[in-house]
This record gives sequence, structure tokens and C-alpha cells, in this order.
Amino acid sequence: MKIISVIFVFYLSFWGCQSKNDVSEFNGWTSHNLNGKVKEITIKSYKIDSLNGKPISKKQYGFYDYYQFSPSGDELLYNIIDENDAVRYTGTPIYTDGKITGSTIIHVQEKITEKWVIKKYLLGFYGGEMECYIDGKPVKKVINTINKRGHQTSMKVFSGDKLIYEKNFEYDTHENLIKTIENGTKITMFTYIKFDTKNNWIKRRAVTDDEVLVNERSIMYY
Repeated sequence: MKIISVIFVFYLSFWGCQSKNDVSEFNGWTSHNLNGKVKEITIKSYKIDSLNGKPISKKQYGFYDYYQFSPSGDELLYNIIDENDAVRYTGTPIYTDGKITGSTIIHVQEKITEKWVIKKYLLGFYGGEMECYIDGKPVKKVINTINKRGHQTSMKVFSGDKLIYEKNFEYDTHENLIKTIENGTKITMFTYIKFDTKNNWIKRRAVTDDEVLVNERSIMYY
């Protein structure tokens, strides 16, 4: 649960403080580096043989991600779904006067609800500093940095004053994610295999140590 919760923090920070009513320079689409009016995204992963590049199994590997966007590009929903298509974690933004000020994350099986509050913004839209509360008590804090295109470059998660998780991100010239480093040691490299007609990636390879995955992204447009 702790690992998934930390991963969820990464996607939570995509929400920033997008306006529900206004079209601005940054929104959910730009945070995900998307072109066109995207309505939904589903990302599933499959293990492949590191030697011959062939799928080890036709069955998806692990949980998968589902995102939903408004017609103006605001991210409305993010779910983590298990191999049986059951929603395990669901996140929804909280709006105040048309501006995202936080979010609610529900751990469905554990029946735990996290309330996230944005304390500091970057570029006027992005959650630079956020705090998490469970049953009204603070449990962790996240500090993010971003580049000038509004894409996350680092994330640090604290429990009290103790750093419990750290992740750094690198991008290519097209702002596609090409490298992540978790806790200073776990490195994942991404290479892009296929793009759709709007130049959004729909297939990429992710390599971590000896594990090779293919991420397939289904995109639905308005």
C-alpha cells in the first residue's frame, strides 16, 4: 500500500492548480505532454524477454492506470486498477472557486481516504508543495520541482522531517520522459516505439535492471 500511495503522489502532482473554467497555458494535457483534445488514457504494461524482445505473456503485468480529462484539458480522475479490472485506488481533484487546491485519494480495499492540500504552487499551476492528511492528521508531505515546460523534474516525500522516497525525472527534446531515478539507485530508461497521428506516444519500452516492460497507452479523444 505504501508503494502505491507514493506512486499516486507522482500523478497527484500532475493536477497542479488547473482552472476548471479557464483555458490557461498549463493543464492536465500539458502535464502529460499530450497533443489534441484527449478524453481518456489507459496505460497497461506487459513483460517482454530482454534477449529476444518477445512478450513473456499476453497477460498484463501488474496494475494499470486510467486517466480522465475534461474538454478543456483538466484532469478529472486517476485510477489504479488491478488485473481483475477492480479499482484499487482512485483520485479526484478538489476545486475551490474553479481552482484545484488539493485532491482526495481513496484506497478502496483498505478503506483509507487521503486528503491532499496544495500549499505552494509552481508556475502558477503546479503543486510544488503538498501535504497529506488522514483522519485530519498530517501523515506526509511532498516537495516537487519542475522545468519551464511544467514537467516534473524531482519529487521528495517526507514523513515528518524524514525523507522516505525520492524520484528524479529526465526528458528528451520533445519532453517525453526518458529516465527516472528512484531513491538514487533504481534507474528506469524509456524508449519510444510508436506514436499516433497526433504524435502522442502509444507504445514505449521501459527497462529497469533486468526487467523489460512494454507500456501500451490507449488514447480516446473528444
